[in-house]
Amino acid sequence: MVPVSRYEAVELIKKWGVLFDLHASPEAVFSHTIGDDFVIAFEDIEMVGIAGLREHDETKEQFYDELHFYYDHVIEHEGDPLVLTTRMIWDTWRRRSDGHGEHLIADLRHRWTLTRRADGRPVFQRHELLSLDYRDGYGPSESDSENLHIDKDRVGMGSSSRQS
Repeated sequence: MVPVSRYEAVELIKKWGVLFDLHASPEAVFSHTIGDDFVIAFEDIEMVGIAGLREHDETKEQFYDELHFYYDHVIEHEGDPLVLTTRMIWDTWRRRSDGHGEHLIADLRHRWTLTRRADGRPVFQRHELLSLDYRDGYGPSESDSENLHIDKDRVGMGSSSRQS
């Protein structure tokens, strides 16, 4: 079978971003973009398959008006699987525990691993967060250790980041 091309990978990443901007159900995301053994990873936490995608979706319930803008797609490994990294701007609003909203903007790096299903369709095998850096003045005002997207001790603030 022909390996996933860079063009196909970029298109699938764009589709992923649109589905997340729309807050599509995990089932819709799963059926369009990911394979059965898909892993979404944040540091030492791995969420597997549709159950993992549902778990990730629950951590994001407090966010709204999200924009996921992926750019700078760099191939790390061609062939099967195809591995590439991206940079992303995440621009969102968050419902704080006091009921008020706050505007968050962060710069992220991800690593993606893609392969083909038996029917020939490209899918994600793995989606890994490499770093998340909130821009100065646009970080969360309160920490939440239950949510990796806003836990100050895990993701850093301002110019600090988690690099792998």
